[in-house]
Amino acid sequence: MSKYLVLDIGGTFIKYAIMTEDGAFVEQGKVPANTSCEDEMLASLESLHQQVGDDYEGVAISMPGRIDTARGWAYTGGAFTWLHDYPAAEKYGAVFGKPCTIANDGKCAAIAESWNGALSDVDSGAVLVLGTGVGGGIILNGEVWMGCSGGAGELSWLVCDMPAIHDPEAHTSPAIWAGRIAAGAIVPQFGRLKGIDDADGIMLFDAYEAGDPDAIAVMNDYATWASSGIITLQAVLDLPRYAIGGGISARPQATSLIRDAVDKLYEMHPYLPFSKPQIVTCKFGNEANLIGALAFHLRNS
Repeated sequence: MSKYLVLDIGGTFIKYAIMTEDGAFVEQGKVPANTSCEDEMLASLESLHQQVGDDYEGVAISMPGRIDTARGWAYTGGAFTWLHDYPAAEKYGAVFGKPCTIANDGKCAAIAESWNGALSDVDSGAVLVLGTGVGGGIILNGEVWMGCSGGAGELSWLVCDMPAIHDPEAHTSPAIWAGRIAAGAIVPQFGRLKGIDDADGIMLFDAYEAGDPDAIAVMNDYATWASSGIITLQAVLDLPRYAIGGGISARPQATSLIRDAVDKLYEMHPYLPFSKPQIVTCKFGNEANLIGALAFHLRNS
């Protein structure tokens, strides 16, 4: 059975795996990544190449940014601000001397869940990856919806305060979904309420489970904003299922709170002209980007 090298390139680490074409992991690990410029990125990949060798058929990469997977082109690189209109698949493939595909990390998570995860038994659905921002992707009729420029599914930018988005003096973050439900928004909100500078998600959820009123308030706000966004997406897409992923999804309350809030909205508005979706937890967690990168490679190579 053919094997592939699969990479999930982040700002701090490059996660890697040797995987078979059916999605099984043969070997996996992570190495530090220097990604502040092109030379450092290529050097990090070359160091990994020396470590893993050449016993694989191709290289599949998950990375941030607006990506044209079919062309192998990165229009942007997300946190890699130096990366702009860049032939990433060609450049990275040359390091390994193998055919290479690239895909946006959120879309990798979506295609992974569609291939053999929480969306595998539906034709259409969405994955919401709640991390520093709101990533994810939209599956329509079994395919990841890319949009005309590779930008479809950038759910961080779902507008939730329409007047504020037009105010040049206002900070953008509270006007968009990422500023309301991402871990990068709710954890600092909890920290401010408690006077804690270094609050983290574990601290927030532990406090919530212990009945802390500030944690409960933060999580109730999170559920309200998350369900409102899902209703907004549902008015356009009418999907049967949304899968919640990202680090926050490791806690079952993260999904159940959203599900309960969606249920309440449908009870409040019984004549909504679109269906009520299922709200579930993603299956693959931190391995989703690797599995999805392989799925894109097998479909595009």
